[in-house]
Amino acid sequence: MGTPVTGDGRPLPPSGRPLPFTGRHTELERLRGGLRRPGCRGVVLTGEGGVGKSRLAAEFADEAAAHHRTVRLPVSEAASHVPLAAFAPHLAGPALPGGLGTHFQELRRLLAAPEGRPRTLLVVDDIHHLDASSLTLLSALATDAATAPAPGFFLLATLPQDADWPEALRSLWHQDAVEHLPVGPFDRATTARLLADTLGAPVTAPAVRALWEAGQGNALWTREILRAAVRDGTLRPVDEVWCLTGPLDDTLLDAPAEGRFRALPEDRRTLLRLLALCGPLGLADALARVTPDALAALEEDHLVQVAEDDRRSRVQLAQPWHALLLRRSTPRLLARALLLEQAGRVREYGARRHGDALSLARWELDATGTAEPDLLVRAAGHALDDGDVDTMCRLARAALVQGPHVVAGLLLGEGLGQRGEFGESIPVLERAFDEARTPGEVESAAAALSQHHLYGLGDAVAAFGALDRAAERIGTRPVLTACRAGLLSAVGRNDEAAAVLALAEGADPKPGADDTGGRPATGAWTQADVLVLQAHLRVRLAAGRVDEAVRTGRHAYAVQCGLADRWTAYYPARSLYLVAAALLESGRLDEAERTALEGQEAMRDAVPALTVWFAWVRGRIALERGRVTDALAHFREARALARLCGQAFAEQRALAGLVLAAAQTGRLVPEAEALAPAGAPYTPLCQPDTLRAHGWVLLLRGATGPARELMLDAARAALGRGEATVATALLHDVLRWGAQGSAHGTSAELAAATALVQGSLAEARAAHAAATAPPDGPDPAALEAVAERMGALGLHLYAAEASAEAAGAWRRRNRAASAARAAARAQALRGRCQDAATPALAGAAATVPLSARERDIALMAARGRTSREIAETYVLSVRTVENHLGRIYRKLGVTGRADLAAVLLA
Repeated sequence: MGTPVTGDGRPLPPSGRPLPFTGRHTELERLRGGLRRPGCRGVVLTGEGGVGKSRLAAEFADEAAAHHRTVRLPVSEAASHVPLAAFAPHLAGPALPGGLGTHFQELRRLLAAPEGRPRTLLVVDDIHHLDASSLTLLSALATDAATAPAPGFFLLATLPQDADWPEALRSLWHQDAVEHLPVGPFDRATTARLLADTLGAPVTAPAVRALWEAGQGNALWTREILRAAVRDGTLRPVDEVWCLTGPLDDTLLDAPAEGRFRALPEDRRTLLRLLALCGPLGLADALARVTPDALAALEEDHLVQVAEDDRRSRVQLAQPWHALLLRRSTPRLLARALLLEQAGRVREYGARRHGDALSLARWELDATGTAEPDLLVRAAGHALDDGDVDTMCRLARAALVQGPHVVAGLLLGEGLGQRGEFGESIPVLERAFDEARTPGEVESAAAALSQHHLYGLGDAVAAFGALDRAAERIGTRPVLTACRAGLLSAVGRNDEAAAVLALAEGADPKPGADDTGGRPATGAWTQADVLVLQAHLRVRLAAGRVDEAVRTGRHAYAVQCGLADRWTAYYPARSLYLVAAALLESGRLDEAERTALEGQEAMRDAVPALTVWFAWVRGRIALERGRVTDALAHFREARALARLCGQAFAEQRALAGLVLAAAQTGRLVPEAEALAPAGAPYTPLCQPDTLRAHGWVLLLRGATGPARELMLDAARAALGRGEATVATALLHDVLRWGAQGSAHGTSAELAAATALVQGSLAEARAAHAAATAPPDGPDPAALEAVAERMGALGLHLYAAEASAEAAGAWRRRNRAASAARAAARAQALRGRCQDAATPALAGAAATVPLSARERDIALMAARGRTSREIAETYVLSVRTVENHLGRIYRKLGVTGRADLAAVLLA
């Protein structure tokens, strides 16, 4: 397939070549500190194989070479049997064990620091491979260096995690002469940066998670898995964002580990093969294959690990990617025998444990190509619980091969839809609908069809038609009511959605029940109740009842987590992205971020269509915070994921967010051309946030009047349809653009809209409207209060804009010092907003009357630096610094350093 390439056309590092160096800032600082301290004579790096300790040593040596003589000893296992092989390249004559005295003097001169230069750096990678003579010589050199009057050398050595320390090194460590620096695996965030640096483009969160879990943060394993995934197309770019197109289990690795397996005794290799084929096993099953001593040896060799799972000891492979290598090398007939034998053992136990049905179905299907249909369907349900869409589809499809089965059709249709395969999912669901015999089966099929038609194809007519056909067969039922209300809200007809719910069994499901998020009693709730709760969540979020929406959404999540069957209401995490959106609209941004992350983590395996919405809501949160660059990255990820799984509805929402975020930086992006046309509001593909993006595009193109008209019309239409939440956002944007002679009208409309919306964000927007409403112009003091309020909520861009507005209002009142102070505050807040450049911020920098030098001095003083410290930094006298500060105070209208900090340190 050729050489794998990155998103910008560069070839990936070939096998055996390292990835970009990243994520070791803390370790590098420790090494630099040790090299600077005279009392530290060396550092020993330890870590598991492939973690990057050798790379860290090499990068540090390259960096230190600019100021330090650097000597590297070539060490290898092969050369460890040759006396003095590591030192031989640095000796004038042959390396002879009997000539240690001569060699000592020669190497002493080599390692001595030149006069006036810092000490020499000696790098010994894999020091445990040094032969005995070399270790003796190194120990003598280290002892001599410690007592020499001139600077000695600094030893940087690497050692495998579990290797025995050479006695000479251990002695130095006991004397506190060398430091021990463990090098651990990368965390997920560092792995994300490493992958993006390697591929030259962002990587989606599900792909990062999968690669990090597969490679366990090990740089070497990550490199090999990454190369294989790119080579095989399992990882590929979609709209300049790298996405997984399938499970990493399908990726073949070229790894030397197979040799390790072949060298093992047959019983141990068979156990490893069984673990690769069947997954984790109970301790008793493992000990039926090998002796306790053999199992302990496998654990000591880091080939297996024993963990406690629900008060039961389970044995599993230590490295997930070993499973693929073992499966690949296991003969087909042996694999069949092992799978059926293990299935028989589980059946002998009674197959009563959670997950046994999934294991049995998978093993029997792998071994024979078939299994009992009801077992396959039960197993597909367990795969659904685990969020394993691919396994769910495989099991459900195998059940359908043996004949019609409504639940199997529902599960297969849902899984295909999650993967964006709507051309197949809709016919599968139609067959399930036709074959359905019970009301529950009919409504489940109709619910899934309506979702796929709307969110997959953007076809609202077909979506409502599926519900109508179901109602003709079984009458009006809670599931159909909930789905209709949810669809109505999704397409902008929130008033109709609320009316549908109100006409159902009261305004809420299960009247009188706790709707605060507490866990309901077992068996008290059904899938229909979950769907009704989720419909209420959507309606309340759109109507502005955002605090109520949060409670309802958390309740829906708790209820759904407790359900035994989920083949109508599938994924509990679906509620969490809406809860995160409601928290955002309530002004509780930190909670919103935590909830979005909780939802992502709740999906143990990525559910493709659902991951889109978590990326989207994280983009919304970042944008409200003013982290525009982060918002752009999240929206790009959401759009790529939506395109990958064929979600046209979600793609337009992500695209609108992307265009809107770019507009906050003053840029028009080419993607704006792909926005759904603005002439048909409230169609599935042209939501109010799409109209909002169109408004900003018009503004940036200079069409201010049409932009305002579009936004105001969209806001009024939204209010008329019961969507107060989005109406406040649209009206607030118009207010942010500037009054232009109509501030009073916009302020009044915004004030009226915010009165319908719960939460501190709406209250802050209402305060902003009130501050701009006075007939004689905006009230600067009130705008400064708005800025404080917005800043306290974490809305730094809105706070910066309000401060900039306050500066302009003070100038119009000829209050130059107050204007300067507000402008400085706006600039400080803008510094937290990642390249934001909105109309309200235009000119804020020009109104700050401080020179570059004055601003630097003011910032140092605001951060607590004394006048003497500032003077030393800029090579000035203390009196000159004090004179500068006096002018700064007068220009900004403040009286001292405390006020300065309040203005400049947002």
